[in-house]
Amino acid sequence: MAVRKVGSSRILREIGRGAMGVVYEAYQEGLDRRVAVKALEAGRSRTRAGELAERFRREGRAYAQIRHQAIVAVHDLVEKDRILYLVTEFVDGTDLGQVLAAGGALPADCVAVIGARLADALDAVHVRALLHRDVKPTNVMISRRGDVKLMDFGIMKDATATELTSVGEVMGTPAYIAPEVLEGDPASERSDVWSLGVTLYEMATGSRPFTGNDFHELFGAVRKGDLVPIRDVVPGFPRRVAKAIEHCLEKRPARRWETAGALARELEACAARLLGESRPQERLAALMAERGLGVVDGSAEAASEGQPGERPANGWAGRLALRLAWALLAATALAAGIYAWMGGGWPLR
Repeated sequence: MAVRKVGSSRILREIGRGAMGVVYEAYQEGLDRRVAVKALEAGRSRTRAGELAERFRREGRAYAQIRHQAIVAVHDLVEKDRILYLVTEFVDGTDLGQVLAAGGALPADCVAVIGARLADALDAVHVRALLHRDVKPTNVMISRRGDVKLMDFGIMKDATATELTSVGEVMGTPAYIAPEVLEGDPASERSDVWSLGVTLYEMATGSRPFTGNDFHELFGAVRKGDLVPIRDVVPGFPRRVAKAIEHCLEKRPARRWETAGALARELEACAARLLGESRPQERLAALMAERGLGVVDGSAEAASEGQPGERPANGWAGRLALRLAWALLAATALAAGIYAWMGGGWPLR
């Protein structure tokens, strides 16, 4: 790791690599918080590097336009030694792909909650005349506390911007790309809805709706559009949630949800009915814990206080001491009550 500091952010460790670069966990000293720093990878041809740099700047500008609880917030865009760095909110958790790998298909209530939040996030993107174009499980973060965050806008497209994609080049991940885009039509809000539908289907069933041994087989499967109904794969899956997901995967764009916002409202209604008295965030936090990805012994609380990697004096250790003191007081009171009930009177009388 060559870079040690980006602006006021001190690099701690590498946490991932993507199509556009390397992502680090860092500590922003001035504001006393953890952040993620995404670095644009070097070592490409000058023409390609310039194109990617422009996409990277576009990502920063696109992020800056949006304030949404289910979209990773951007803090800064820094250029250092001819390398671009995007400083964003740090999400203490893991991506949805790893959540699925840790336990397979998700319970229907969790599918509805996550889907509603992602659809609402996409709607916030679309109302600003932007497209995500790469919605998939590895671009969704679930925090240990149950937050849902859409991320990686590296190929987000401003509908009014100059086209950066070469003629015939398809942006995104093939398994999640809408059929009309695979056939060469421009991406649209409804192609983002398709990608979200593939993601939701995978969450509900544990497998993708369309597969192939190579790109050509996959393309053929998507074009054919033979979808196995969710309830055939998972008997007993709530019909209303299944219909909402399958409506995303209509082959003809005009037959899909008109907006991501309409999908969000439908899934919110489904989630409310399925959750009952449970709170959505607490339900997702419980799911993370069940799959070994959640908060353990207050570690996430400790990590969120002070400088990363340190145990603050008033962090989990202080809370543990306070809990022990209360437990001792409660035990003393209980013993006194038992003594009085048995006729011995109060010890201090």
